[in-house]
Amino acid sequence: MRRSLTVFAVLLAGSAGLAGLAPPAALAAGPAPGTATLITGDRVTVRTAADGRDTFEIQPAAAKGMARALVHLRLGGRDYEVPGTALPYLGRGLDLSLFDVKALLAGAKNPAGTATFGAALAKQFKEDNARGRFGGQGLFANGTRYALAGAPQRQAVGSRSVMRTVSVDATDIAGKPADTGIAFLYNTDDGTTLAADENFNYFSGGTAKFSVPDGNYSALGVFWTTDADGNPTELRFSAQPEFAVRADAAVRVDAKRASSKLAWVTPRPALLDDTGFLFRRAAKTGPALVVDFDAGPGVPIAVSPTAVPVRTGALQTYPYSRLVSPPGPGTPYEYVLQKASTGTIPQQRYVITAKDVAAVDATYYSEYSSAGLRQRSGMFTFEDGGGRPSHPIDLPRKQTEYVSAAPDLVWFGGVAKYVLPGPFPGWAGGQYEAFHGYRGGSSVTEGWNRFPLHPAGAVALQADPTVYTLPAATRAGDLLRFSITPFSDNQPGHTGFGYYGESRDTVTGHYRLTQDGTTLTEGTPTGGGFEAAFQQEAGPGPATLGLTVDAGRTGPMYHQSTASHTEWTWKSQHVEGGRLPPALYCARGDDGPDRACAVEPLLTLQYAVGGLRPDGSTPSGPQSLDLTVGHLQQSTPSAVTGATVQYSTDGTTWLDATVTARGDGVFHAAFPATTEAFRGTDVSLRVTASDAAGATITESVTAAYHVYLS
Repeated sequence: MRRSLTVFAVLLAGSAGLAGLAPPAALAAGPAPGTATLITGDRVTVRTAADGRDTFEIQPAAAKGMARALVHLRLGGRDYEVPGTALPYLGRGLDLSLFDVKALLAGAKNPAGTATFGAALAKQFKEDNARGRFGGQGLFANGTRYALAGAPQRQAVGSRSVMRTVSVDATDIAGKPADTGIAFLYNTDDGTTLAADENFNYFSGGTAKFSVPDGNYSALGVFWTTDADGNPTELRFSAQPEFAVRADAAVRVDAKRASSKLAWVTPRPALLDDTGFLFRRAAKTGPALVVDFDAGPGVPIAVSPTAVPVRTGALQTYPYSRLVSPPGPGTPYEYVLQKASTGTIPQQRYVITAKDVAAVDATYYSEYSSAGLRQRSGMFTFEDGGGRPSHPIDLPRKQTEYVSAAPDLVWFGGVAKYVLPGPFPGWAGGQYEAFHGYRGGSSVTEGWNRFPLHPAGAVALQADPTVYTLPAATRAGDLLRFSITPFSDNQPGHTGFGYYGESRDTVTGHYRLTQDGTTLTEGTPTGGGFEAAFQQEAGPGPATLGLTVDAGRTGPMYHQSTASHTEWTWKSQHVEGGRLPPALYCARGDDGPDRACAVEPLLTLQYAVGGLRPDGSTPSGPQSLDLTVGHLQQSTPSAVTGATVQYSTDGTTWLDATVTARGDGVFHAAFPATTEAFRGTDVSLRVTASDAAGATITESVTAAYHVYLS
């Protein structure tokens, strides 16, 4: 490896839980993402996509134990992110509002210092778990209660003429009347029947009691065990998905009924790493109940199978797991699996065949040896939002990834080149990916952070009309909108971290839009955002528009592709009656995504440097490059007429490469230089291309890649 750098090793151990990474479309869809800090010190970043669905990035404050186990609850139409150590204290010391992310983003304040409360709560959990009794002591002695100042007040539930007592009875994992665990009760006629904090209660002496009106209901018991250090050792879901309440009633959710242990049988040997289970119960009307428990690395999970499909509302469940190859020689591999069921809860033994997964040949490029993060998150069409935890990944790296494939399953996520320093480790220097699916039995190649990095726009990889992507350049009438992300790689659907940088970085940027040579607007991307994103009215034309985007990024983790300069020109005129297909949109509208626009025909570039290694370098000697020239997705393309490539080893003197056209916008460039000229140097690139309609692109990338000493 050319360079070696150990990155914040102490902090990395606790940085593996970044969930709900938003795709590029969501980043560009609307308001800037907001970040909230929970009372436990965990940070949650929320991004809202054009369809209104929220995705979450979660940065746990803890490295391990139940504090690291994350529970996502959707109750009464609101989303709550709850560390496992807080779960037993909801409603008995900790108010549910403390974990209402939207309330925190709206300005509600934590009642305690987050730097110490999370650790104190973990200590309290460990002590109470040993006693077998939660609440009423320590942090919660003398009735002490923590609630979010300024949080929305609980909405009053409508008048109820008749109330019934429902006893949810259970024995715990040890077979004794349950004094630990949590019970959920949900009205499957109308999801608004019970307020959020009426949907759950705790077992005491084997019973959790609820007072509810008549109707159809679903009950769920969630049970766990931990070791002496507070690390989860087992998780069970026991459900009674459907029953009617017409009088006082009792229903059992014994832990022993969760007899079906989650097991994946994979074609190649694999060891269980991260794992969890999602239970979703939807009513005929109103918001669904979601209990999504990410148990963490290697925790066994068992659930209660059912045979009779529900008749009221809908039931969906699925396990999700990441399994890794055993230690040993050869290319490492992993399985990223989730399997959804509807109507019933099946036995949890899943035999995976080659037809159930796509085989992904994945390369993660980095010029430094570093400890990064990888998140691959799957979402089914029935979900209101989603997000899976990330996991540490040593970079650079090549591995094979076997990923679940299904018609109703889409994936999104990203990779971080390294983890930010500081008390709340976060992502830096990576790539996001758009929503996309896989075809079972297929083999695909993915390159993450493959150099050279350069500006790119979002690409819709799904035709799913519920997933919206904002193109890089659109026109509606005479209004032009742009969203272009620097430092993106060469994988369609990937966009980089753009103008975002951490405190040690120097990030610069500028954009300029012209019409027939006259400047319409220019500016500097601000606010630490990702894209060069702006809108501007233009004259009706026809006219030649020009866009220039500059980006620079220097810091201790960046040596390759540190700056880019890109100029586009194209013909444009007033657009009337344009409409994008369902997967694309122009802007947010009051009634959903606005599609009344057309995509501008900007040229695009994709680079493939010959012999590029995962560390961003090539062997010394003559160099080559394959260049693919295209147009923005859904624009009106014209035939690509030519391209040129120049290279420089000092950033000042530029030499011409020999370029050969191979058809369909693909060009091969050979650098006619001696071996010595390319030994131990950084190679900068300058490319031009044009099409038959007069559109052009000129792009230069500083220190695009490295030639190593040999």
